Amino acid sequence: MAEDKLMMLEIVTPQKVVFSGKVQSCSVPGSVSPFQVLNNHAPIVSNLDPGIVKVVDETDKTLFFATNSGFTEVRKNQISVLVENADEAGALDIDSIKQEMKNTLEALNSAQTAEEKAGLKKQLLLSEIKLKAVEKMKEAN
Repeated sequence: MAEDKLMMLEIVTPQKVVFSGKVQSCSVPGSVSPFQVLNNHAPIVSNLDPGIVKVVDETDKTLFFATNSGFTEVRKNQISVLVENADEAGALDIDSIKQEMKNTLEALNSAQTAEEKAGLKKQLLLSEIKLKAVEKMKEAN
């Protein structure tokens, strides 16, 4: 890929930089609708819903990240994705995710308060997103 067609992407959580590198494209779960960023995209700031960020890096490798809510900014071929958390699909284990989902469902069934139930539902949603990210990664490879 020609160097002039690449963009710089950073996926950042409060804990760390999850990804930093040159990419051909980046698809994000925008709050209004998902969208893809390509070279010379118009400047934009958008809220992000929990979902999957798809990245095609400079070597044509496709990466998937399960992310929580946050926002993205695109400006002059620089993409910043700032989210509460992000997990690269290649680093996730399906059995661990399924166990996490089972434990969360059990906790949800015994939850007492609406606040507790809401937190567990959010946790369950994130586990489902992780599972989908792993499945998409396997389909792409």
